[in-house]
Amino acid sequence: MAWKNRLICLTLICSLFAGFPFAHAGAAASQKTAALPAFSIQINGQPVDNTRLKYPFLVYNDVTYLPLTWEVTQTLGINLVFSEGGLTVLKGGGQRGGGWIGWKKERFPLDLSGSNDPKMAFKAAMPGFALTINDSYIDNGQEPYPFLVWNDVTYMPLTWKFAHDFLELELRWKDRQSLEIVGGQQQVLERIFYDDTDYLYVAPTLVTEKWQGGLKVKKSLDEPPVWMTTEEFETLRERLQQEQSRIAGEQVTLTQKDDGLYYDNMKLLPKEEITVDSAEAGNPTIGQLTGALFPLGPKRSFLTVTKVTNYNYGNRMTNHYSYLIENGQAKNVKEFSQGPDRIIPNPDGSYWLTSNGDTMMRGRIIHGSRKLALVTPEGEIRIANAALGDFDIVVPGADNPRYTNFLDEGGKLLIYAHQVNITDPGSTAKRGYYLIDTSFQTTKLDALDPLAQETPYLPSYRDGWPVYRGIDGKLYLIRKNNELVNYTDNVSAMWYDDQLLVTK
Repeated sequence: MAWKNRLICLTLICSLFAGFPFAHAGAAASQKTAALPAFSIQINGQPVDNTRLKYPFLVYNDVTYLPLTWEVTQTLGINLVFSEGGLTVLKGGGQRGGGWIGWKKERFPLDLSGSNDPKMAFKAAMPGFALTINDSYIDNGQEPYPFLVWNDVTYMPLTWKFAHDFLELELRWKDRQSLEIVGGQQQVLERIFYDDTDYLYVAPTLVTEKWQGGLKVKKSLDEPPVWMTTEEFETLRERLQQEQSRIAGEQVTLTQKDDGLYYDNMKLLPKEEITVDSAEAGNPTIGQLTGALFPLGPKRSFLTVTKVTNYNYGNRMTNHYSYLIENGQAKNVKEFSQGPDRIIPNPDGSYWLTSNGDTMMRGRIIHGSRKLALVTPEGEIRIANAALGDFDIVVPGADNPRYTNFLDEGGKLLIYAHQVNITDPGSTAKRGYYLIDTSFQTTKLDALDPLAQETPYLPSYRDGWPVYRGIDGKLYLIRKNNELVNYTDNVSAMWYDDQLLVTK
């Protein structure tokens, strides 16, 4: 079979490299005594019969060693590149890619032609060739857990540095009696976009059947995801759009006069702001000029004007202008010149205005545009970003039109703050979850620090935000390897890609 031929070829190449003259001084061919592990092993949920595996997993110096055979590396998404410079181990190989209609995820069969006595001692040697993982050279002679060679096959130690940091493999121990290695998984679960009392609804990264839409997952996470049909998925998306329209503000009529743009006889923009010269580069035209009104109690409201300029090379530019409307006057609010995603009332008559980001060309979010503002009972507008420092601020749940209970028992609002500009290139952006009150006093929620680490970089697009707040107020997210997490209740479940792609 083809896979056997590839294995034979790989083994022959390993044999050739074992005698190459480019071994460095620290790679002397000293023997190391290894043994079979006393615990069970699984690869992506598939049990490994280590006593029959032709190239078994080994243990040396209390560390598990992975055989770099064709089947194992392809299953775990690892690439091996041989050259005159030695062996390079790369993440991202195997069956990570896929997704066309009719595509099926196949498991590579393991070679079970071996016969390994659990009491047997395995004499392994240091490799006689140079080693690199990704772009990092490995000084194997200085490693406390070096790469080894047994029966002409290279073995890699499953240390956290090599397995997790370099190759992004996931190592799961169960009571120290079972080791599961997860890698090479096709990410099927992309993002949570909707929820109800019982289910989370997930948009997929791929579909392999024409009838597939999205997936629904019970919030208890005790059952596997279920595929919805395209009709069910589209019905749900239409319902979401209708619900989003209810919090998007009231569409109002804007009037263009000779000297500019008006709303209800209040001048908003001068003429030069709403006209373009079509002879300029890109032949610009005004494609949209609309207004959305958000009531802020009986006395005032917040108005956002959106102007979209189209260009003939396919791009468009969006500009927002914001105004506080009170007593027949329109006050330009330059500090919050974007549409709010949510208006959140406070018991004292003030209102939070939150925007999870303004977009520029091609829909990318502008850094620093994730803003939080407060309209006081007296009509003063204060920007929380300016008060707290140079931070982007996101309100979890603001993009969920069905979530309403934003304030805790003390009237404080949950926010996520992420440092925008970092003066020291070598430092890490400050980020974290806080409770904020209407005086801009904050309380850091240390219990959510691990969740903040899930967002080392701010996503460039709104759909890239990883944390979803359900109508129950709980925080959910999707991690790699198709793991869905209820962070609030500390419950999670993971499904293998071949499980998710099975439809019958």
